[in-house]
Amino acid sequence: MAVSDLDAKTQVALLLAQGATSDKAGEAAGVSGRTVRRWREDPAFEAQIQEARRAILSEAVAALGAAARDAVATLHAALTEDSAAVRVRAAAVLLGALPNLAEFAELSDRIAALEAALTPDGRNAA
Repeated sequence: MAVSDLDAKTQVALLLAQGATSDKAGEAAGVSGRTVRRWREDPAFEAQIQEARRAILSEAVAALGAAARDAVATLHAALTEDSAAVRVRAAAVLLGALPNLAEFAELSDRIAALEAALTPDGRNAA
């Protein structure tokens, strides 16, 4: 389904989630920027925009995950290149990523533990 097949309010929500201004989103959907600004005062409409942003972000994270696997494979292969400079650079990039990955894993575990502690049945709230 194309964005143009959606009702004006849904079109505007998607365009705003993608970073369009109220005026540009309204123009694309055939309503005024003033109407869009009025819609944005509605918490349900703002929630619709936020949900669209989450969906966009989720898609981006999935695409980055796939690209990251390819990037790591490329760096891993570069470790066997004839050029010492290429091998050293690949090793440096791989090792440089480890602290961030370790920190992310630790924070994820800590957040999961906090969520489990805050729910009555001990399961994650999400």
